[in-house]
Amino acid sequence: MITLLTFPAGLHEPSLSPFCTKVIHLLNMSGQEWQRKDVANPSRMPHGKLPVIQWDGQTIADSHLIQAALERAGTDFYAGFGPLERAQGQAILRMIEDIPCRALIYDRWVPDHAWDICREVFFAKMPAVMRKHISNVIRKSVRRGLERHGIALCTEAERLALVDRDLTALSEFLGDRPFVLGDTATAADAGCSAVLGAIRNLPVETPLRHRIRSDKRITLYLDRCTDAFRSSYV
Repeated sequence: MITLLTFPAGLHEPSLSPFCTKVIHLLNMSGQEWQRKDVANPSRMPHGKLPVIQWDGQTIADSHLIQAALERAGTDFYAGFGPLERAQGQAILRMIEDIPCRALIYDRWVPDHAWDICREVFFAKMPAVMRKHISNVIRKSVRRGLERHGIALCTEAERLALVDRDLTALSEFLGDRPFVLGDTATAADAGCSAVLGAIRNLPVETPLRHRIRSDKRITLYLDRCTDAFRSSYV
C-alpha cells in the first residue's frame, strides 16, 4: 500500500497544499491502494516539503516525481491522447503551477487580513503560546522565497496582470472542452484544479479570488473537476 504524507485538509480543500491535493487526485486516478498520513511539519521530509509517498520501501518526494512513479507502475494519466496532446497538458499544468500558484501563496501568507485566518488553520496543531512567534518566522521565510521568485516584488495590479495572462490562456485553450484536453480528466486537470480551486477558496476576498470567481468558463471547469475528483474530497 502507498502511504501519502500530506499536509492536512483545510480551507475547503483536501490538503492545504495544492501539490498534495494534486497527488491525492492522481492516487485516486491510479487505482492504487493508498492511505494518507497528515504531517504538520515537513522539515524532516526529503527536500523539507510535502507531498511525499512511501511505497515498496521507497520514499518519493515532489508531485511530478510521484506522478512519474505511478506511471512506471502502469498508470497512464493521459490515456487515449497522443504525444502532442500530452505535451500540451504538461505545458498547461506547468503554467498554472508557476505564477498562479505563487500568487495563491502570496495571498495566503502576505496580506495581514488573510494571514490572520490562514495562520490559525496552518498552525492549528501548534500550541497557542508558540503559534504567533513560530508562524511569523516561517511567514518571513515564505515571503523571502516569493521575493526571490519575483512575484512579491510586483504591485498588486502587476501581479494580477501576470496571473490574468495565464488564466486567459487556460480559458482560451479550454474553449468548449470539459477538461484541458477533452472529455476526460487527466493529470493536467488534477494539478490545475488543485491550484485554481485553492484560489477560489481563499478565506478572504482578494483581486485574485475575484478573478477566478468571476470567470464563468474557469468556474464551470472547476465544478466539473470537483465532480470528477469527488472521491478525493475526504
